[in-house]
Parts: sequence; C-alpha cells; structure tokens
Amino acid sequence: MLNVEYTKLILYLCRMNIYLFDFDNTIVELPYKETIQYLDQKESLDPKLNFKLIQKTREDYLQAMNYDPDGLFLILSNRIVEVGESLKTLLKELGYEFEDYYLIDGDDRNKGNRVRKILNKYKTCKSIKFWEDKDKHINSVKEAMKDYPEVELEIIKTDLTK
Repeated sequence: MLNVEYTKLILYLCRMNIYLFDFDNTIVELPYKETIQYLDQKESLDPKLNFKLIQKTREDYLQAMNYDPDGLFLILSNRIVEVGESLKTLLKELGYEFEDYYLIDGDDRNKGNRVRKILNKYKTCKSIKFWEDKDKHINSVKEAMKDYPEVELEIIKTDLTK
C-alpha cells in the first residue's frame, strides 16, 4: 500500500506545464501593418515576406524545450483556422514545433476562452507560461485563469521597442 504523501507526490509530478506562444509580434516581427483582413489570408504567412525572428522569444522557447521536454508546447494565436497549415509550415521553417494550434474557429477572438478549452482538455496542467505582445489578450487570459486558481500563470510580454 502506497503512503498517502508519496501518492500525492507522484500525482504532482505527473502534472504538466503548458507553454503558450502567440505568433504575430511575439515569435516574429511582422513585415507589414497588422490588419485582421490581411492576417486572415494565407498570403500573410508566405515565408518570402521576410519575417524577423524575435530572439528573446526564440531563446525562451529553446530554454523551455531543454528544461521541460515533456511540457506541452502550443500556439495560441488570433489567426484563423483556415490559415493553420500555412502557419505550421512557416513555424517549421523558422525552427519551431508545437503539439497543437489554438486558432480562431468562428467569431470568438477571445484568447481567454481558448485557454479555458485548453485547461478543460489538459486537466493535469499545473502551470502555464504565456508569451504575448498585446495587453488585451494578456488581460483576457488573466481573467480566464481566475477560474483555475490551482494553475500557476506566468506571462512574458513581448516588447518590440527593446
């Protein structure tokens, strides 16, 4: 019979960390003005457009991959599902791989709602580390996380002015 404390420790260690990355102006600096109409087009993800990698995000990604290879690495972007394959192709060319992509499917552009879906799917999550450039998305995720007080949230805000 296992000791109760030992069982709790095993359950804690089985809990996962989730690493959520925004794409636009978080993984890459966009080579064009950000408009919803253009972002919703596959052409906006053409590798020939000269996307500039944001080095700090890249370093954080590689560090997290090395530190926690069993973590769950996800994209949380306000790109639409119709451009998902183009996004995956571009990210692969840039040296990024993710287990899943949480994109806009329908009219709901609220990232907090997609975080709820993620946490309802991955109930063993103990922490989320979230890279994002926009305050409105950071705030929607913080609001959603109020429903999950047992999950630790760390936000890394991308600042293109540095």
